[in-house]
Amino acid sequence: MDPVATRMSDSELRAVIGEILDRQAISDVMLRFGRSLDLHDWDMYAAALTDTVDIDFFDLTGLPKVTTTSAAWARFAAACLDRLTVMHQYSNFQIQLDGDQAHGIFYHVSRHRFPNKAGDDHYTQYGWYENSFRRTPDGWRISSLTHKFQWSDGNPTLIDQSDPEFVAAAQAVFDPR
Repeated sequence: MDPVATRMSDSELRAVIGEILDRQAISDVMLRFGRSLDLHDWDMYAAALTDTVDIDFFDLTGLPKVTTTSAAWARFAAACLDRLTVMHQYSNFQIQLDGDQAHGIFYHVSRHRFPNKAGDDHYTQYGWYENSFRRTPDGWRISSLTHKFQWSDGNPTLIDQSDPEFVAAAQAVFDPR
Protein backbone atom coordinates (compact mmCIF):
# COMPACT_ATOMS: atom_id res chain seq x y z
CA MET A 1 0.00 0.00 0.00
CA ASP A 2 1.12 3.56 -0.67
CA PRO A 3 2.93 5.00 2.38
CA VAL A 4 0.87 8.23 2.23
CA ALA A 5 -2.38 6.26 2.36
CA THR A 6 -1.19 4.33 5.41
CA ARG A 7 -0.75 7.62 7.29
CA MET A 8 -4.32 8.74 6.54
CA SER A 9 -7.29 8.10 8.74
CA ASP A 10 -10.28 6.36 7.18
CA SER A 11 -12.17 9.67 6.98
CA GLU A 12 -9.20 11.43 5.31
CA LEU A 13 -8.87 8.60 2.81
CA ARG A 14 -12.62 8.72 2.05
CA ALA A 15 -12.35 12.50 1.51
CA VAL A 16 -9.45 12.07 -0.93
CA ILE A 17 -11.26 9.33 -2.82
CA GLY A 18 -14.41 11.50 -2.93
CA GLU A 19 -12.41 14.39 -4.38
CA ILE A 20 -10.86 12.14 -7.02
CA LEU A 21 -14.30 10.81 -7.97
CA ASP A 22 -15.74 14.35 -8.18
CA ARG A 23 -12.87 15.51 -10.39
CA GLN A 24 -13.37 12.53 -12.68
CA ALA A 25 -17.13 13.12 -12.85
CA ILE A 26 -16.56 16.78 -13.80
CA SER A 27 -14.00 15.73 -16.41
CA ASP A 28 -16.54 13.26 -17.79
CA VAL A 29 -19.15 16.05 -18.07
CA MET A 30 -16.71 18.12 -20.15
CA LEU A 31 -15.89 15.16 -22.36
CA ARG A 32 -19.62 14.40 -22.91
CA PHE A 33 -20.16 18.11 -23.61
CA GLY A 34 -17.55 18.00 -26.40
CA ARG A 35 -18.65 14.62 -27.72
CA SER A 36 -22.27 15.80 -27.93
CA LEU A 37 -21.15 18.76 -30.07
CA ASP A 38 -19.22 16.44 -32.37
CA LEU A 39 -22.17 14.03 -32.68
CA HIS A 40 -24.75 16.82 -32.93
CA ASP A 41 -26.56 15.11 -30.07
CA TRP A 42 -28.40 18.12 -28.66
CA ASP A 43 -30.18 16.14 -25.92
CA MET A 44 -26.81 14.93 -24.60
CA TYR A 45 -25.49 18.49 -24.90
CA ALA A 46 -28.39 19.97 -22.89
CA ALA A 47 -28.00 17.19 -20.28
CA ALA A 48 -24.43 18.37 -19.61
CA LEU A 49 -25.88 21.70 -18.42
CA THR A 50 -28.02 22.71 -15.46
CA ASP A 51 -31.61 23.59 -16.41
CA THR A 52 -30.73 27.28 -16.12
CA VAL A 53 -27.21 28.16 -17.24
CA ASP A 54 -25.09 31.31 -17.39
CA ILE A 55 -23.52 31.77 -20.82
CA ASP A 56 -20.57 34.02 -21.71
CA PHE A 57 -19.70 33.59 -25.37
CA PHE A 58 -18.61 37.19 -25.90
CA ASP A 59 -15.42 36.10 -27.72
CA LEU A 60 -17.55 34.31 -30.33
CA THR A 61 -20.72 36.42 -30.48
CA GLY A 62 -19.73 39.87 -29.21
CA LEU A 63 -22.84 39.70 -27.00
CA PRO A 64 -22.89 40.08 -23.20
CA LYS A 65 -23.23 37.26 -20.67
CA VAL A 66 -26.78 35.91 -20.31
CA THR A 67 -28.74 33.41 -18.28
CA THR A 68 -30.82 31.01 -20.36
CA THR A 69 -32.21 27.49 -20.33
CA SER A 70 -30.22 24.45 -21.36
CA ALA A 71 -32.83 23.75 -24.05
CA ALA A 72 -32.51 27.24 -25.56
CA TRP A 73 -28.72 27.03 -25.48
CA ALA A 74 -28.77 23.60 -27.15
CA ARG A 75 -30.97 25.06 -29.93
CA PHE A 76 -28.40 27.84 -30.38
CA ALA A 77 -25.54 25.31 -30.58
CA ALA A 78 -27.52 23.32 -33.13
CA ALA A 79 -28.14 26.44 -35.22
CA CYS A 80 -24.39 27.16 -35.18
CA LEU A 81 -23.09 23.67 -35.83
CA ASP A 82 -25.68 21.38 -37.44
CA ARG A 83 -24.42 21.98 -40.98
CA LEU A 84 -20.76 21.56 -39.98
CA THR A 85 -18.52 18.62 -39.28
CA VAL A 86 -16.89 19.41 -35.93
CA MET A 87 -14.30 17.98 -33.58
CA HIS A 88 -13.61 19.30 -30.09
CA GLN A 89 -10.54 18.35 -28.09
CA TYR A 90 -9.97 19.28 -24.44
CA SER A 91 -6.79 19.24 -22.37
CA ASN A 92 -5.08 20.89 -19.38
CA PHE A 93 -8.00 20.21 -17.02
CA GLN A 94 -7.76 22.35 -13.89
CA ILE A 95 -10.61 21.72 -11.44
CA GLN A 96 -11.22 23.41 -8.09
CA LEU A 97 -13.81 21.82 -5.84
CA ASP A 98 -15.90 23.63 -3.23
CA GLY A 99 -18.47 21.21 -1.81
CA ASP A 100 -21.32 20.90 -4.30
CA GLN A 101 -19.85 23.65 -6.52
CA ALA A 102 -16.74 23.57 -8.68
CA HIS A 103 -14.87 25.68 -11.18
CA GLY A 104 -12.70 24.46 -14.01
CA ILE A 105 -10.51 25.63 -16.84
CA PHE A 106 -10.31 23.34 -19.86
CA TYR A 107 -8.20 24.14 -22.90
CA HIS A 108 -9.85 23.45 -26.24
CA VAL A 109 -9.13 23.14 -29.91
CA SER A 110 -12.45 23.37 -31.72
CA ARG A 111 -12.38 22.39 -35.38
CA HIS A 112 -15.22 23.18 -37.77
CA ARG A 113 -15.47 22.09 -41.40
CA PHE A 114 -17.91 22.85 -44.21
CA PRO A 115 -17.00 22.46 -47.88
CA ASN A 116 -18.02 25.65 -49.70
CA LYS A 117 -17.16 27.86 -52.68
CA ALA A 118 -16.74 31.11 -50.73
CA GLY A 119 -13.49 30.44 -48.85
CA ASP A 120 -11.61 28.04 -46.63
CA ASP A 121 -13.57 24.94 -45.67
CA HIS A 122 -12.31 25.02 -42.08
CA TYR A 123 -12.43 27.23 -39.01
CA THR A 124 -10.48 26.38 -35.86
CA GLN A 125 -10.58 28.09 -32.46
CA TYR A 126 -7.81 27.76 -29.88
CA GLY A 127 -8.52 28.72 -26.28
CA TRP A 128 -10.25 27.47 -23.16
CA TYR A 129 -13.49 27.19 -21.27
CA GLU A 130 -13.84 28.69 -17.81
CA ASN A 131 -16.83 26.80 -16.41
CA SER A 132 -18.64 26.47 -13.13
CA PHE A 133 -20.32 23.22 -12.12
CA ARG A 134 -23.03 22.26 -9.66
CA ARG A 135 -23.74 18.86 -8.18
CA THR A 136 -27.35 17.95 -8.95
CA PRO A 137 -29.43 14.87 -8.10
CA ASP A 138 -28.41 13.63 -11.58
CA GLY A 139 -24.69 14.29 -11.05
CA TRP A 140 -22.38 17.18 -11.89
CA ARG A 141 -23.61 19.66 -14.52
CA ILE A 142 -22.20 22.83 -16.07
CA SER A 143 -23.92 25.83 -14.44
CA SER A 144 -21.84 28.57 -16.08
CA LEU A 145 -20.20 28.25 -19.49
CA THR A 146 -17.55 30.77 -20.56
CA HIS A 147 -15.92 30.30 -23.96
CA LYS A 148 -12.57 32.01 -24.46
CA PHE A 149 -10.34 31.77 -27.45
CA GLN A 150 -6.93 33.23 -28.02
CA TRP A 151 -6.87 32.99 -31.79
CA SER A 152 -8.52 31.26 -34.68
CA ASP A 153 -7.55 30.00 -38.12
CA GLY A 154 -9.63 29.70 -41.23
CA ASN A 155 -13.04 30.93 -42.23
CA PRO A 156 -15.25 32.15 -39.33
CA THR A 157 -18.21 32.58 -41.70
CA LEU A 158 -18.70 28.79 -41.65
CA ILE A 159 -20.90 29.57 -38.64
CA ASP A 160 -23.55 31.33 -40.71
CA GLN A 161 -24.89 34.13 -38.51
CA SER A 162 -27.27 35.22 -41.29
CA ASP A 163 -29.11 31.89 -41.35
CA PRO A 164 -32.71 32.38 -40.11
CA GLU A 165 -32.39 29.45 -37.67
CA PHE A 166 -29.23 31.00 -36.21
CA VAL A 167 -30.91 34.42 -35.92
CA ALA A 168 -33.98 32.94 -34.16
CA ALA A 169 -31.89 30.80 -31.79
CA ALA A 170 -29.56 33.70 -30.97
CA GLN A 171 -32.51 35.99 -30.30
CA ALA A 172 -34.09 33.40 -27.99
CA VAL A 173 -30.87 33.27 -25.94
CA PHE A 174 -29.49 36.79 -26.08
CA ASP A 175 -32.64 38.92 -26.50
CA PRO A 176 -35.66 37.00 -25.10
CA ARG A 177 -38.77 39.14 -24.88
